[in-house]
Amino acid sequence: MLTSNVWHVPGVDVDLVVDTANGVGPLVPHVEPLTAGKPVIAFATHCHFDHVGGLHEFGDRRVHSADADETRTPFGMRLRREDFPDGTAEMYDYYEVPMPDVALRAVPAPGFDVAGWVTPGAEPTMLLEEGDTIDLGTRTFTVVHTPGHTPGSACLFDEHDGTLFSGDAVYVDAALDWADAAAMASSLRRLADLDARIVHAGHERSFDGAELRATAEEWVARLGA
Repeated sequence: MLTSNVWHVPGVDVDLVVDTANGVGPLVPHVEPLTAGKPVIAFATHCHFDHVGGLHEFGDRRVHSADADETRTPFGMRLRREDFPDGTAEMYDYYEVPMPDVALRAVPAPGFDVAGWVTPGAEPTMLLEEGDTIDLGTRTFTVVHTPGHTPGSACLFDEHDGTLFSGDAVYVDAALDWADAAAMASSLRRLADLDARIVHAGHERSFDGAELRATAEEWVARLGA
């Protein structure tokens, strides 16, 4: 339940990290060996705890403006079942994941405070809107606002080579989730219309444009029902 994908994209001038996991352990030590000393832009596809937990570790922190407040103060996930905040049981039930007594298989370091840990928030350094771009020197990603999962859910699309980072706006092999059904359906239709070659999502595996369109069609039908 706490796991999510973190994507590293190298550039000539600057590198990009898309989503920053849950914050249980430090992320930057794993990113630094990949960057060759270049600065890093950290982009959050949305404000949920399993995607912004490591955002505070980066100096350049970008998120869509509609998700800024929850990025600052995300859902306060805890690690012991006895400390889980309200709504956690329903979340585990929705995704059909057994709820554990402790939501860890190991601690990131000796002395880690399992009882005291709570999802860290982060103050965004740049608020993004539809059509804004992130330029890495060799390639540019355009912000595609895809509300539904959260109000500020946003994808990054490289129109030149068809690479799409979709966050939780769409993924495969697991149930999608939304706060606004009508907005989610509209965003799925929009993503299906993109000329995406490869989609790297917030969870599960990557997939191609044909599977994106089929998945979007399936979930739009479910939302309509």
